[in-house]
Amino acid sequence: MTRRGLPFALVLGTALAASVLGPRRVEAQDDLLGHASRATEATIAMEYDRARAELAKADPDKVQVVLAKARLAVYEEDCDLAAALLSRGDAAQTEEGRALADIARGCARVTAATVVEEAKGDDVVLRFHDDADRALAPLLVDTVKKARVSLARDLGVAFKSKIRITVVRDLLSLSAMTGLPYKAAQTTGTVAVAKWGRVTLLSPRASTHGYPFRDTLVHELTHLAISMQSRERAPLWLHEGVARREETRWREPGPFDDRPSPESVVLRGMELKLDLPLDKLGPSIAMLPSADAAMVAFAEVTSFVKYFVESTGRGDEPAERAALPKLLVELRSAKSVDEALQKVSGESLAGWDVKWRAQLQRRAKEPLSPLFGLGAPPPGMGDSRERARLAELLLGRGHPAEAVLELDKIGPELLADPSLRYLRARSLEAKPEEATALVDDPKAWVTSYGPCWALRGRLARQRGDGATADASFAEARAHDPLSLESACESLDPARPGVPLPNPLCEAAKARGEPDLGQD
Repeated sequence: MTRRGLPFALVLGTALAASVLGPRRVEAQDDLLGHASRATEATIAMEYDRARAELAKADPDKVQVVLAKARLAVYEEDCDLAAALLSRGDAAQTEEGRALADIARGCARVTAATVVEEAKGDDVVLRFHDDADRALAPLLVDTVKKARVSLARDLGVAFKSKIRITVVRDLLSLSAMTGLPYKAAQTTGTVAVAKWGRVTLLSPRASTHGYPFRDTLVHELTHLAISMQSRERAPLWLHEGVARREETRWREPGPFDDRPSPESVVLRGMELKLDLPLDKLGPSIAMLPSADAAMVAFAEVTSFVKYFVESTGRGDEPAERAALPKLLVELRSAKSVDEALQKVSGESLAGWDVKWRAQLQRRAKEPLSPLFGLGAPPPGMGDSRERARLAELLLGRGHPAEAVLELDKIGPELLADPSLRYLRARSLEAKPEEATALVDDPKAWVTSYGPCWALRGRLARQRGDGATADASFAEARAHDPLSLESACESLDPARPGVPLPNPLCEAAKARGEPDLGQD
C-alpha cells in the first residue's frame, strides 16, 4: 500500500477474533450433543480425524451436529458441502449457521476455479486464484517449513494436519473467503487473514511493488497456531502481539526488524490520542477506523508481548518452560484471560498493563520519521510526488540527466523514502558509484522496498560482489517476487543478457509490467 508517497505505511495480516464468528461453546444436553461439542473443539485444534470420529457417533439430525459438520467442511475447504449442510432451515436460522453459511458460499465462489498444488512431503496445500501465482509455490512452502520449526520452538505448537494457503487476486476475494468486511480491508491495508483453519493471502501482484509476503505468511501461521493451542480462546492483544513477534523469528534478523521500534510508535500514538487499552481493541485490528490507528494498535500489542516475554524469562527458553506457551494452553480451561495470566505469571492483565506503560514512560524518546504517516506529512511531500513522476517519465523516455535535475529539486530530508532513492539511483546507473551510494546501506531507507533491493543486487553483481548480490535479490523476491528486476536477475552465461529460465521470471514476464516511466 502506498500512502503519502511512501511505498509502505502499513501491511496488515490479521486473525478475525473468535468472538466475531467463532463457535459458541456447546453445553452437552446429552452424549449426542457432547459429540458435536468435542468435534468442534477438535476442528479448531485442526485435528480433523478426531473431529470426524466424534461426528460419526452423533445424531446427524441435530442442528448442533449439522453446524459442527459444516464447520469441519469449511476448515477442510469443502465449501460446497458446507453450503449444502447449512441450507437446512433449522441450521440457517441460527446466528452461527448464518455466519458459517456466508463464509461457505464466499469460499465456494472463490475456490471454484482455483489451481491446487500440494507439497505432499511437507503437508502444504496451496490454492491459487491465478495460475501465474503458482510460481510462488517454492517460496511459500519454504516459508511454511521454517515457520513450523520456529513456532514449535517458541510456542510449543505442532501442526497436526495439512497447512492450507489460498492466494487470491483481490480484496473482494479475501473478504469473501474470510468474513472480513471489504471496507475494513481497504481502510487498514489488510493483505492476509488467518481464519477457518487456513491462511488467505493477497497475491503480491495486487500491489505495484508487492509487500513482505513471506513475513506476512508467518504472521498468519502464528494466528493459526495460537487458535489451535488456545482452542480459539486467546484475546486479540495476545493474538496480534505474538504474531508480530513471530513474523521475523523464522529467519535471520534483517535491517528493518524493529524499525521503527514499536515503543516509539506507541508513544507517538499516545501523543495523537490514537492508542487504546489492550482489552478495548475490538474484534480485529483490521476493523479499526484508519491505517494510523491500526499501526498504533499493532505497535501496542507488539511492545506489550515483548515486555511480557522478557519479564517472565529470558525470552529464549524452550517452549515447555516459557510463560507464553504455558499461557496459550492455560487459556483452554481458564474462565477468563485474567485467571490464565494469574496462574501463569501471578499478575492480572491490568497489573501487566500498568507495568508496561510505566516502563514505556521511562524510555528515551526516539525520533519517528514523518514518512511513516503518524501526524502531518513532511513539508514538500506533494511537490515531491509531482517531481518524482516527471523524473520517472523522463527516465522512461531516455533522459536520465534531466530526471536527476528534477530530483535535485526535492528536499534531502525526503530521500529516506526508498522509492525516491531507487528512482534517483536508476537515473544515475551510468555512474555506478553514485548509484551504489544511494542503495548500498538499507539503514538509510525508512522502510524495506523490493525495487531498492533488486537494484542493490544488480549493482553488486556488476562489481563482482556475489554475496551482497545474492542477499539483496533474496530480499527483493521476499517483497516483490513477480517483478522483472527481482525474478529475472540470473543471466544465462551462454547467452549474454538473457535470463536463465525459472518459474518466477516467466511469471514476471507474463505479467507484462512496464519498466519505470514506461507506463
